[in-house]
Amino acid sequence: MVKAKKSKKSKPRKEAASNNGTVVYTPSSSHVSAVSGSYKGTKEDLDALDWLRNVENRRSQGEPVLQLEYQEDDVLMTTLQDFLETSAATHEVIDEIYQIWQQTVLSTLLASSALWKQETVQANDQRVLKDCLKTARYKINFALHHVLGAILTSPEPKWKRLQPYVIDVCWQTLALLPRLAESVPHHPTDLRSNILHFEGKEFLASVACETWDTLYDFDISLDPTRFVPILRKLAMLDILDKDWNMLGGWEDILKGLEAKCFHGSVLRLPCDSVLHEHTTLLRNARNSMQCKFFSVRFMRYTEDQAPQRWRYFPKCAAPACAHVETPESPHPHRCESCWYFHYCSPACQEYCDVVLGLHPKFCRDTPANKAASCQRETEAYLGWSDPQSGQPLVCHACGVVQEEVSGADSLVDAQYAIVSNGIPTSSMKRCSKCQKVYYCSRQCQEWDWRVGGHKRVCLFEAAQKQQQQIKELN
Repeated sequence: MVKAKKSKKSKPRKEAASNNGTVVYTPSSSHVSAVSGSYKGTKEDLDALDWLRNVENRRSQGEPVLQLEYQEDDVLMTTLQDFLETSAATHEVIDEIYQIWQQTVLSTLLASSALWKQETVQANDQRVLKDCLKTARYKINFALHHVLGAILTSPEPKWKRLQPYVIDVCWQTLALLPRLAESVPHHPTDLRSNILHFEGKEFLASVACETWDTLYDFDISLDPTRFVPILRKLAMLDILDKDWNMLGGWEDILKGLEAKCFHGSVLRLPCDSVLHEHTTLLRNARNSMQCKFFSVRFMRYTEDQAPQRWRYFPKCAAPACAHVETPESPHPHRCESCWYFHYCSPACQEYCDVVLGLHPKFCRDTPANKAASCQRETEAYLGWSDPQSGQPLVCHACGVVQEEVSGADSLVDAQYAIVSNGIPTSSMKRCSKCQKVYYCSRQCQEWDWRVGGHKRVCLFEAAQKQQQQIKELN
């Protein structure tokens, strides 16, 4: 919200020519110069919205004026105040603001797509794109949260009569996001397409957050029958909040909107409880990853603090991915050392292991007892073992039962009682592909694979699972 402008003496403006011939003026505290167009000695037509359309190119004393937080006397705040006072306040002005928002979103997505479709992508190209994404977020934040927010809360009659139309524009920004999300789908095998998916979804989530926060922070009264369905759809697509629901699950968001915007209870659908459970899972899993990051990078937690960083979560370990495994469709890629990292696709595994480098770093940081605990949680969730059943495991090749192998005291037999990183586990080793059968020794496993016929059954089931996962992802 823009506060009332304090009266100030106008200061002279100095003229300067930019490199491209555009005339730019050093702004005073109450005026802002045009970025494009000729200057004829008259005051800028703020209704033309050039000051907003080209705001990312503006500089004050050599520094960008676009940022996330502003003081009352900052260049953009005084320009916005002048706009509110002098604008004709027509529908065309609001439409133009929406067009600026739309062009910013589309051009940013196109720039990201163009980069990752290049034959080679240099580090400098990625830095440029990162700056582009940041600038676009700042611009959208200013256009929605500050400009539209100031219009929605303005007491002036000329703006108050347009408030329903501005709310309609906010709804249009949210309604466009699901269609934009379709342009950056998740890809199970192509790393570049997956990076584009993650970057695009994060950007669209920040756009959704700016619109939602504008209405939420200013207590704007909304029609729940119109806004709840689109918000529910955004939550389903995992693009409702730029921090991926770090404020809470779907039910928490719905209760907040009921209190501040809807002014009454909203009819719950059967899917709302499932959606709340799903968004809460995504939130907790990402919070767990954040705790791992802070622990390793800043040595922030001891082993007993932030226990969620050692827990198993069925969400794909790639931070931006929202795919959740089930006992019927477990993820095909899993680390059996730390048991924390598992992936829905090869592209997610490559992104997390190679591009971000998270798995190698965090896997080494996992204590043996924490890995064993995470393994038990994984197996219990996926139904690979039932700790309550008390039934011994049986070797799929020779038929020996678990107790007999556990009693072996020879070094040859004892080596199968540990996994590769020395974490104690059952003497039986499970097939890493199908996760359904167990073996008492490597000899039994190799024989059953080459001679016993398990290879044919295992590979057939693995291929069926992969095809099913690809269908679900698409």
